[in-house]
Amino acid sequence: MISKRYILACILSSLTLFSACDNIWLKRDVPDAVKVGFIETYPNIKQVDWDKENGLYEAEFKISGRERVALFQEDGKLVSYTEEIDEEFLPGSIHAYLQQYYQNYKVEEVHRIQASDQTTFKVELEQGSKEKILQFTESGELLRESSEAPQKEQVKQNASLIPLSKNNTVLMDKLGTPDNSWELPAVLREVSGIALLPNGTMACIQDEEGKIFIFDLAEKKTTRAVPFAGPGDYEAISVADGDAYVLRSDGTIFEVSDFEYEKPTVKSYKISLPATINMEGMAYDAQHNRLLLAPKGYDPRIKGHKAIYIFSLETKRLEGDPLIKIPLSQVAASSKKRRSDYDVLQPSSLEINPSNQALYLLDAVNQRIYMLEQDGKLSKSLTLDKKILRQAEGLTFDEDGAMYIASEGSKKGKGVILKYTNGLQ
Repeated sequence: MISKRYILACILSSLTLFSACDNIWLKRDVPDAVKVGFIETYPNIKQVDWDKENGLYEAEFKISGRERVALFQEDGKLVSYTEEIDEEFLPGSIHAYLQQYYQNYKVEEVHRIQASDQTTFKVELEQGSKEKILQFTESGELLRESSEAPQKEQVKQNASLIPLSKNNTVLMDKLGTPDNSWELPAVLREVSGIALLPNGTMACIQDEEGKIFIFDLAEKKTTRAVPFAGPGDYEAISVADGDAYVLRSDGTIFEVSDFEYEKPTVKSYKISLPATINMEGMAYDAQHNRLLLAPKGYDPRIKGHKAIYIFSLETKRLEGDPLIKIPLSQVAASSKKRRSDYDVLQPSSLEINPSNQALYLLDAVNQRIYMLEQDGKLSKSLTLDKKILRQAEGLTFDEDGAMYIASEGSKKGKGVILKYTNGLQ
């Protein structure tokens, strides 16, 4: 009798050979046993980010918009499963503990962890700049407590330009407080990219839906949604002469021609790059009629660097060599936990300021924004204020150089767009 595991292995083999678009294993160094174990457990998942940590294979994915993390042994055995849940689903004993000892803290995130037939809960708390992580048993017993507070030097220079490294001199300046702000509707809570339009509206995308949302800055509301594809992990949007280009994390670029008309035409272009790239940033370079692409991940062929790539709008192809290579040795590590040395710089957005043609990189994970030179030097760096920019994913400029930053909202909060008239000079 043929086993189910054997049949699944055959299916995986067929997918590897014949699928060119939605194959979640393509170019990923994941053992066959882990692939089979994953499909047995989560047969309907089509988008997964894989990583290897401490000898285990980590799969990050979403179900119903919620983050999930599954850890597998090399033999395909599921070790643990972590799911993001609402605060209301915490056991009553944990609620009581938080109310007694942490009533002045805000619950930011809650995760349920299942491992070795045991269930635990991880609760992330915030109070101003203070952060605490608590882990409880299912019965409400506190297992561990840790604090994540910014380093004193970072707090002192919050919203100021800071040196990138000991050997790099950076001009000091202040971003200041935003000159204007907009709360986004619930559908844009996970806003991931923005592009300012000439008529005073903002083209926005979010992580999961293949739609361009038109947000009217004056009316402070969404006026239209333009479908262009099915569900996916959409990360950036650029607008060129009435056409919109949307970047998906797997390197697919969607061209939505005349997107402000009733029935736009949609084409897609697949970029061939290593699976570790994980594209998030994209900017329209009008002077050279091209798109510039910045990966959150890394290219293993370029050791110790992150790169900026070119997608030609004439040929609709990726050009061979990177335009810019960014040495990571110049980037000061943040207090965030890192999986690899490449994580010191994880661009979430890339943009060109039309007032001075300078390149800017936004890094949501490390909470920084950079000015990038053509030689790969990060000439300026700014630490972002997490209290007002929880997860800064989108960046754009107007013709005068005013800077707009979009940030995702918390589970109970809304996404926002903030405007800084003076920008980062």
